[in-house]
Amino acid sequence: MPKESVELMVDIFDKTWNRSKTKQRKPVIMDITTLDPGRGKRFDLTRSDAIFLYETAHSEEQPDIFYDYVNTRVNVTVDIRTVEGREHLMAMEDEVRRILHLKRKGDGLNYDRIVYKTRVDLSDRTKRLHRMTFQVEIVILSELVA
Repeated sequence: MPKESVELMVDIFDKTWNRSKTKQRKPVIMDITTLDPGRGKRFDLTRSDAIFLYETAHSEEQPDIFYDYVNTRVNVTVDIRTVEGREHLMAMEDEVRRILHLKRKGDGLNYDRIVYKTRVDLSDRTKRLHRMTFQVEIVILSELVA
């Protein structure tokens, strides 16, 4: 049974994260839909870095000829946060990009492609919060719906 998009991304980051590239710090990786309300806002970043994942869009394209199949595109936001400084945020960004490009070809069961789309720096230096969000698209081609 294929995994849901956010569950898939949590699994990919959890199994592929290389601690040596981020000062031996592995972030806590969480699907925010499974957290208690507000927990993402109250997460203690002094103990560990965090990656919050959530689905932001889901679309299906129906081919003109075969109505039993759809091409599915799921957008997932990858929200990375740290209080370890700008340099550490850049190291985390590099690791996120490395993982996304490493896994972009698909696994043959859960998805066909991962597309790294955009990155936005949302850091708030007055609060010492260094944060970046990435938009990632998971593509599933010819998914049977009938």
